[in-house]
Amino acid sequence: MDLLPSDNQRQIVDTIKDFLVNEAPVDRLREFGAIGNPDAKLWPQLGELGFFTLGLPEDNGGVGLGAAEEMLVFQQFGYHLVSPAVFGLVLGSRLAAFAGKEDLRDQLLSGTVRVGLANHRGDAGEARDYHLFESGKADWILVMNEEHAALHSRADFIDIKRVSSTDSVLELERATLGNAKPRAKIIKNIDNLHSRALMLLGAYGVGISEGARDMAVEYAKIREQFGKSIGYFQAIKHICADMAIRSEAALCQASFAALVMDEGSPDTDFHAVASKIVATEAAVKNAADNIQVHGAFGFTAEANAHHYLKRAHVIDMLWGALREQKKRILTFPTPA
Repeated sequence: MDLLPSDNQRQIVDTIKDFLVNEAPVDRLREFGAIGNPDAKLWPQLGELGFFTLGLPEDNGGVGLGAAEEMLVFQQFGYHLVSPAVFGLVLGSRLAAFAGKEDLRDQLLSGTVRVGLANHRGDAGEARDYHLFESGKADWILVMNEEHAALHSRADFIDIKRVSSTDSVLELERATLGNAKPRAKIIKNIDNLHSRALMLLGAYGVGISEGARDMAVEYAKIREQFGKSIGYFQAIKHICADMAIRSEAALCQASFAALVMDEGSPDTDFHAVASKIVATEAAVKNAADNIQVHGAFGFTAEANAHHYLKRAHVIDMLWGALREQKKRILTFPTPA
């Protein structure tokens, strides 16, 4: 199995990278300086460019590529800290397509409506209490677990309360899901949306780890101490080398998970969970090391370093935190 991207995949990566460098530099989060992510303005452009439809079959209104191409795009979303609401649009449009809701699918693919994310509070079980991410102005909210996924109207949630978020640019609310029927719903046998979400979270985590790595390396080149750049000193070299190794390991696992998913392997769930575990740990550790390389400056709001660490903790919580995923992976049979 070849884990290296093909020429066509590199072109996709170059296109999304160029777009995000120009339209979504990480500096935008510092400049925005308030709760409410500014990235919603990107959705119509990303929809027009076709990045929401890459992994959707042509029969369902998509480009007809695969999970591997989606993985590479979400890696760039993570690198540029694009709002997690992008998961809602990509996964929500896929859900609508497989549920036969073509009108809803087309709305989501256009990027003209918003989709928030619902995440179980505490034990996932039968609880109907959720944290809602980026849902304040959302038309729809994506709710899912290992067995099924659904799109609910925001009006289906009750007792909505705004709460403070670790990631200060993201909207976070607490709410309870009422008894209203969802607009669209599918089960795992129709499409394994939960594992796809974990795989894409892994890709997003890879991007965070790489962004933190590159930020640390660049700072190590320009920050001087004792008349030399701090990158000259062995302690900093070792930190940066560890960051590079973590990122590479996470990328390999995310790539393998995407390829296994495209093959329809029975090990898909295992590798999707593994992708999230490896990538989330890499993202959190690299983001923390990036702050350490920056020293005292890294703890200030003027530096972008804190954005990587906060976003890494957010993706850890989405659809099952690390502790839950590690328990779950022990229940799988050993992959062939």
